[in-house]
Amino acid sequence: MNNLIRKGIRFYQAVAIVFLLVLFSSVFIQIIMRNIFNAGSIQLEELARFSLVSLVFLMIPPLTFTQKHIIVDIVVMYLPVKAKRWVSFFTDLLIMAFGLYGLFAIATIMEFNWNVRTPALAMPNAIFYLPITLGIVGMVICSVVSAVQHLLAKEGQA
Repeated sequence: MNNLIRKGIRFYQAVAIVFLLVLFSSVFIQIIMRNIFNAGSIQLEELARFSLVSLVFLMIPPLTFTQKHIIVDIVVMYLPVKAKRWVSFFTDLLIMAFGLYGLFAIATIMEFNWNVRTPALAMPNAIFYLPITLGIVGMVICSVVSAVQHLLAKEGQA
């Protein structure tokens, strides 16, 4: 199971790198166009926005899985080991619930707006929201795996 999740995490990272390169390229081309040719492009602007949003959401699962995301643990680090384990378990359940709520919200939005297109690129909302949805699904899966690991942790382990 862990090996399958690691492969999924590598996939998320690879796709995020592609979006990072597209973001860098589109912003770089915009700078050149505006400063040298005195012309802008709304298509490049929208592509940069799409790439940035996609990059952020696709990196949530890798950062969650590797515990490299921002963690505010001022209170938790002073708790006994057993309490840390249970706080971490319930935190993972809350993250899972938040992710499921986010997926429900996206499904509600897509129910009526799945074929609405973005202004500049005429990209359907279904495609625009796909990386966001994949990022949240990955976050939910990683939080479930983490909750199970905290639940099954041996006594004395956080």
